[in-house]
Amino acid sequence: MSDEPALGDARALAIINPAAGKGAGERMSRRIAEDFRAQGLKVDIVRTPARDEAARLAREGAADGYRTIVAVGGDGTANEIANGLVGSGAVLALYPIGSGNDLARALGYPRRRRDVLKFLRGARRRSIDVGEVNGRVFVNAAGVGIDGHVAARVAAAIRVVGPTFGYLAGALLGVATYRPQPMRVLVDGELRSGRFLTVVAANGTHFGAGMRVAPDAVMDDGQLDVLLAGDLSRAASLVALAKLYRGTHIDGRTIVLRRARVVEIELERPLAMELDGEVSSQSRLSIRIRPRALQVLSR
Repeated sequence: MSDEPALGDARALAIINPAAGKGAGERMSRRIAEDFRAQGLKVDIVRTPARDEAARLAREGAADGYRTIVAVGGDGTANEIANGLVGSGAVLALYPIGSGNDLARALGYPRRRRDVLKFLRGARRRSIDVGEVNGRVFVNAAGVGIDGHVAARVAAAIRVVGPTFGYLAGALLGVATYRPQPMRVLVDGELRSGRFLTVVAANGTHFGAGMRVAPDAVMDDGQLDVLLAGDLSRAASLVALAKLYRGTHIDGRTIVLRRARVVEIELERPLAMELDGEVSSQSRLSIRIRPRALQVLSR
């Protein structure tokens, strides 16, 4: 970790997702420059015009000489910006206003929004690993199975009841409607096949708005923490869900954890997967670690 101050006198670029936090991004864009200036920080503001545009804006910002790019949004916004910054030398900072903010948890950001700018003034540069699945970078976690299934239902629940109850409602509905699926999983060349509730490759400690999926993960150790949950019943899945919030779900039998650099997953049919909270459908996942490929501001 560098002793160089977080932002210094250089001007930063803040990329705002207007839709983040149920519209908080739109409201934030009207005053964020003033908030930064009040802390003696210089920032230029740009809004994402559409999904996946934040990566382009970050890439262009780094090429234009911005040393720090601030992701104003949630984990999805941070993911997009990370995809634009990997290998650029520019540093990713967070202004977390999303519904999950799991990357901010892993990097030690304060929970209260009013404390974030003060935190950034004292934060330090840190080089962390990123994962890559089918060519797309992830910073926190990527998985297939019930986590992708749940992520889709959480997104729908949040739109109805908000983030406070949306994660729990979506998780409970997901557990009630999902059964383990057949997979072939290679973990650093070691084959595991059978029915799996989920396989998650974690770089950070948390996902799903506070679930401690990989409680001992280290973001700069050059490895992914790979969680393999086998053919659990619905009742066992509910117990595991409760334990996830405490980080006590790994039992070494039905739920195991391995550290690896490469994971290959083959599925009999396309299944929902999640990548830093964003959902897609895949029939094959090729996952690998890219050691210390991203600069971030961290505790």
